[in-house]
Amino acid sequence: MATSARFAGTVLAPGDPGFEDASRTWNACFASRPREVMVCHSTAEVADAVREVRERGVSFRVRSGGHSMAGLSSVEDGVVIDLGGLDAISLSADRSLVTVGGGTRLGDIYRELWRSGVTVPAGTCPRIGIGGHVLGGGMGVLSRSRGALVDHLAALEFVDAEGRAYRVDENEHPDLFWACRGGGGGSYGIATSYTLRTSPVDEVTLFTLSWNWERFAPAVRAWQSWLASTDDRVNTFLSLFPRQQDLVAAFGVYDGPAAEFEELLRPLVAAVRPQDQVVEPMPFIQAVDTVELLQGEAAAADQVRAQGSSAIIGGPLDGAAIATLQQFLTDPPSHRSEVAVYGMGGAIARPARTDTAFVHRTGLMAFEYRTDWDRSEDDAKNLAWIKALRHAMAPHTTGAAYVNTIDLALENWLWAYYEENLPRLIEVKRRYDPGDVFHHPHSIPLTVTEADIARYGIPEAVAARLRAAGLTDRQ
Repeated sequence: MATSARFAGTVLAPGDPGFEDASRTWNACFASRPREVMVCHSTAEVADAVREVRERGVSFRVRSGGHSMAGLSSVEDGVVIDLGGLDAISLSADRSLVTVGGGTRLGDIYRELWRSGVTVPAGTCPRIGIGGHVLGGGMGVLSRSRGALVDHLAALEFVDAEGRAYRVDENEHPDLFWACRGGGGGSYGIATSYTLRTSPVDEVTLFTLSWNWERFAPAVRAWQSWLASTDDRVNTFLSLFPRQQDLVAAFGVYDGPAAEFEELLRPLVAAVRPQDQVVEPMPFIQAVDTVELLQGEAAAADQVRAQGSSAIIGGPLDGAAIATLQQFLTDPPSHRSEVAVYGMGGAIARPARTDTAFVHRTGLMAFEYRTDWDRSEDDAKNLAWIKALRHAMAPHTTGAAYVNTIDLALENWLWAYYEENLPRLIEVKRRYDPGDVFHHPHSIPLTVTEADIARYGIPEAVAARLRAAGLTDRQ
């Protein structure tokens, strides 16, 4: 095991027990092998790790759960600062606040809070880490009924590029607090803990409906129409599978009793009668586990070959858009290819677009185009399928994308992720990381050029704000 004069955590290097597991990249398409992994168990150890990697002049990345779609939580021949040892969960005496370490998994948070009858509206994949999830916005199981996870973030513990640690909240470093609520991870520093507001939870209603492939278009039309008008307590998702699976599935969690939900579901069932329908009251923690199973196997796997991309949809899709989706799913490159649709609106839409860095408040749906496969020789056709589908659907979207489904092939990513909040995010980046220490291919830049403005499709009104604030250069 490697040793460090300053760092008191665990340093894993090649040949050490545990190094191979610690260095594994979840998405094998972006596999990399770090020279070492620095496992941190406290904020002080994170601060020491930052100072040490800077003094050594080595490249580094930060890892919370390690499920970065683009492999951004690892680095070739560099150092991974691993927050896996920061997994403590502490609930306040009145159960209104929970503080969790930066490496805590969502499932552990759900289970610990469930014991006290409270929860937070986090994601649908319990095995992922809290870090990237909350920093990018955090949509999930109860988002329509209780809001995005960032709307429940009360404070962070934060380590900056100089290795200094401090609290971040509405009163202390409020500009950084704003940026950390949707501005994505890995751009400003390292959040070592999160304090979240909780709310009571008990029994909820889980529902699933399914249609066969022949009902693809009417099922999509009916579901999106229902989504646009249904009660905010309905948290719903739509999974569009390949033709060979002969399945279109709507599912979700109603944040209330089954007797109430039966009436709310009636318009959808009347519009296009499902082959199968289940409405079942159950403890919330059981619903979390069931929703995970409905998400497929990729998120639960130790390693996959996968690619994903995203799009925000402003309103119901027309017939041409639905036909495009069906065409791409008729013969996709993998039997595990899918278009997953997250219902938005409800409590997600209550804050204004600029209240937090999470700008996607006005969408009706978030699309995740995704595929995973087994063999490296199938990489090219799967990657090409995602890109072609995204381009074909682009005219039917707002042009925005969700940073938590990061896609390094997304041409307009800087505008798509952040839209009109971009100038303020760059200002925060300059203030807290002027040396661009926390840098990766899709991190917030210190400046943009006129060529960047054109390349990313930044509208003139926002470009003018960037110029007026001195955030551009002429290169």
